[in-house]
Amino acid sequence: MAEWSAWFDEVLPHVPGCPQPVATHAIRNAAIQFCEDSRVWQIDHPLIDSVADTAEYSLAPGDGKKVVRLEMVWYEGSPLDPITTADLEALYTDWTVETGEPKYFLQERLEALVLVPYPSAAVTDAIKAKVSVKPSRAATVIDDVIHERYLEQIGRGARSRLHLMQRKPWTDMNLGSALAQQFEDDIAAARFAAFKGHTRARNRSTRGYRRFV
Repeated sequence: MAEWSAWFDEVLPHVPGCPQPVATHAIRNAAIQFCEDSRVWQIDHPLIDSVADTAEYSLAPGDGKKVVRLEMVWYEGSPLDPITTADLEALYTDWTVETGEPKYFLQERLEALVLVPYPSAAVTDAIKAKVSVKPSRAATVIDDVIHERYLEQIGRGARSRLHLMQRKPWTDMNLGSALAQQFEDDIAAARFAAFKGHTRARNRSTRGYRRFV
């Protein structure tokens, strides 16, 4: 795992006089925004036991991480289709009471997974999920792959935040605005690449896939 100080060489030379704690805060916030908006940091969630007659399951991606979105879910090895509440209401008279073999998954809250129909049996390690995550506000590290692949991009995001600070020796509103736009472009490019990879993974699935927004 890479610490935020791994970005110091990318950031501090451009903001003379900036204290390291201030730079660290900007780097972490830029990493949070980058991961949240691009969904490039994807992990396999720890396996979850199904509970009989229980639809909702808490997501716990690990220390220093927050869930951005459920990307893929499997129940006993079979992939589930993502669905919205509107679609569920069109399919079922009352989807909240449907029980049986899960076919769909729903994410109404960031930290929770809902299975529909909800499982009728308790099964150990029945639920597998791939989730996109972001660093938490208290995180001190991030995955080495994110650091290696997006060193410059997150560095630009951090610098834009620092240059846009008011009345600092390193304040530069024009440069900060330009870097902020580049950072948005970086996020868009990373999101597109992540989506292409996500689509390829879906295409390898044995079940049909309806895009989940």
